[in-house]
Amino acid sequence: MQYEVTSLNTKRLLAGSLRKFMREKSFSKITVSEICLDCGVNRKTFYYHFEDIYALLKWILDQEASIIFENCDLHGDFKEIILYILNYIDANRQFLNSIYDSLGYDGLREFLREDFIYLLSSIISMLEKQERYYLEPDFHQFLCQFYAGALSGILKDFLTELHPKSHEEIQERISQTLETSLLSLIRAKGTKVS
Repeated sequence: MQYEVTSLNTKRLLAGSLRKFMREKSFSKITVSEICLDCGVNRKTFYYHFEDIYALLKWILDQEASIIFENCDLHGDFKEIILYILNYIDANRQFLNSIYDSLGYDGLREFLREDFIYLLSSIISMLEKQERYYLEPDFHQFLCQFYAGALSGILKDFLTELHPKSHEEIQERISQTLETSLLSLIRAKGTKVS
């Protein structure tokens, strides 16, 4: 148990350093050596915990996604989840834009892909249970990937401020689109369970 706490604290220390440097310069200009020097750890410690600086960044994003999922009821009203994500983007705009500037849209989308798929899978499962229809696993996965791409595009526009709409308006549009289309697809393609 003590080792797990120490390991988590080391990861958090490294993550805090990376975030600090990302406020000062582009992600692509940050080195493992700088992070290690800033944290007072050696490179061996860094590489014990992370394969490279991208793995550290992915860990940060995964940790923050898990906080989003913990703070939102994934089996309740998913409008709340969307608003929470929009607020998260606003609160972390500089950090996320630094990633976007260094990795481009495809890079940022790839980092967030698994989290969006998990989110959408939870929403689809909630709707399946609510409607008492169940999709074939392959189609369920296809819908997760399809909507993850659409959602990441909308959120990228919001991040880069190409979306001049309010949080509530974006939240309403995304929610209506997801709910209406997913319910229709579940009812049309799903198998009714008695």
